[in-house]
Amino acid sequence: MGNTVIKMSGSHTAGIKEIANAFRREIGADLVSESCQEFDGAAVILLCFEKYYFRNGSYASLTVMLTEQGEAQTADIIGFGGGTGLFNFSYGANSNFTEAAKKLLTKYGFQ
Repeated sequence: MGNTVIKMSGSHTAGIKEIANAFRREIGADLVSESCQEFDGAAVILLCFEKYYFRNGSYASLTVMLTEQGEAQTADIIGFGGGTGLFNFSYGANSNFTEAAKKLLTKYGFQ
């Protein structure tokens, strides 16, 4: 099974809660699970999505971890799954899903 990992950083003024809301609205996938934690002035939001890709008849998964401490924000994006057949070919489903998350974060000033 293939996977794609992207790490980004940013300092969006609205904070990671607004960015998490943008993911829920704009990513175009089903939210499977969500976890929010706050401790010692830091916040962490973990979002897990899945999306069906017709081109290979399989689901791809996306996990996004948003962290914030003070003005520093980070995003870890992991796309995986989406494979089909004996050799588990994803035909780019997981990397396509990951790139959509990267594009959304770039819109919010992440690099």
